[in-house]
Amino acid sequence: MTPSLALIHTQFGPYHLARLRSLRAHYPGPVYAIQLADQEALRDWTVDADADLITVATGTLESLSPGAIAQSLVQQLDRLRPDALVIAGYHHPAMRAAFTWARRQGARTVLLSDSQGRDRPRNPLLEALKGAWLRRHCDAALVAGSRAAAYVEQLGLPSDRLWRGYDVVDNGQFSTPLSLPEVNPHFLYVGRLSPEKNLRRFLQAYDRYRQQAGAIAWDLVMVGSGPQEAELQTLAQQLDLTVHWAGFQQLADLPAYYRAAAALVLPSLSEPWGLVVNEAMAAGLPILASTQCGCVPDLVFPGINGALFSPWDVGQLADVLLRFSQRSPCQRQQMGQASQRLIAHYTPDHWAIALTDCVLFVLGDRRPERP
Repeated sequence: MTPSLALIHTQFGPYHLARLRSLRAHYPGPVYAIQLADQEALRDWTVDADADLITVATGTLESLSPGAIAQSLVQQLDRLRPDALVIAGYHHPAMRAAFTWARRQGARTVLLSDSQGRDRPRNPLLEALKGAWLRRHCDAALVAGSRAAAYVEQLGLPSDRLWRGYDVVDNGQFSTPLSLPEVNPHFLYVGRLSPEKNLRRFLQAYDRYRQQAGAIAWDLVMVGSGPQEAELQTLAQQLDLTVHWAGFQQLADLPAYYRAAAALVLPSLSEPWGLVVNEAMAAGLPILASTQCGCVPDLVFPGINGALFSPWDVGQLADVLLRFSQRSPCQRQQMGQASQRLIAHYTPDHWAIALTDCVLFVLGDRRPERP
C-alpha cells in the first residue's frame, strides 16, 4: 500500500486549496488535509466547504488554547497514522507537537517554509537552538525560493534535503490576454495595511512622484485592510493624494484589479515571499518591489519585468515610480509578458510534483547513494 501523507496548515485558504487539489492528483497515496482551526484573525478567507478537510478545532485560531489544539491534533494523528507529515512551519505549538509525534511514531517529516534570514533581526542563540531542534525533527523541506533555501540551510538542514517551489498560486485564475490600459494607467498595491508593509513611506514616495510627474501623474489603487487603514487614509488626505481605497477583496475578486492596473508596487520592510507578486505576474503586470521581499531574487529582474528599490529610501522609490510611468505602453507590455513567462513554472502542479518527490525521498523511495 502506498504510504499516506498528512498535510497540516493552521488554516486552509484559497491558495492552500488549489495546491491541495494538485497534490491529491499527483501523490500516489492517501492525502489527509488537516487544519488547526477553521478561521484566522488575520485572514477573512471564503473557503470551499467541500474541500474534504479535517478541522482540529472550531473557531478563530488566535482565540483558542494552543495546548488544547496540540492535544487534539495528536489525537487526530493517532487516529490517521500517516506515514509522512508535511507541516507548515513550527511556530505554533501544535505544529511542534506534530513533529514530535512523527519522531515518536517513526513517521517522516517535511517542513514547508518561506522564512528568510533577512526579514527581521535574528538572535544568534535562538537561531542555534532553532537549528538544533530542526535537525532533530525534520527530514527535508519544501521552501519558497533561494533566500528561504539559504536560511534553512543556515539552520543546518543539508542542501540535498531542500526542494523549492512552496509559494505558488493558481496562475490560470489571474492570467488574461495582455492589454495595458491606455486611459488612466495607475499603480496598484495589494496586501494588508500594516506596519511591515512600509506603506507610510510608500505614500510619501508617491507624493514626491506626483510632484515630479505633475499633471500626467498616475493614480494609486490600494487593495486591502488592516490596523493602519485609518492612519494611512489620514496621511493621504494630509498629503492631498489621489488614492483609491478598495478595501479587503476576496481572492476571486482580485483579477479585475490586476487587469486594470499598469504595475504592482510592493514596498514591504518584511515579506517572506509575496504571493501578490505571483498573482500580478500571472496577470501580466510588471513588478516594482522592495529588495526585502523574499521573492525578488527568483521572480523580479530589473529591466526585464520590473524594478527594485530600497524600502527605506523614499526618494529612490519615487524615482522608480517616475521612471516606470515614463515607459511607453509597448515597453510596459513587454515587461508584463516577461512576468508571465517567468511565473509559468510556479504553479500548484509544480508545487505538487516537487512535494511528492520530496516525500518519496524521505520515505526512502529515492534516497541517493552518498559517498
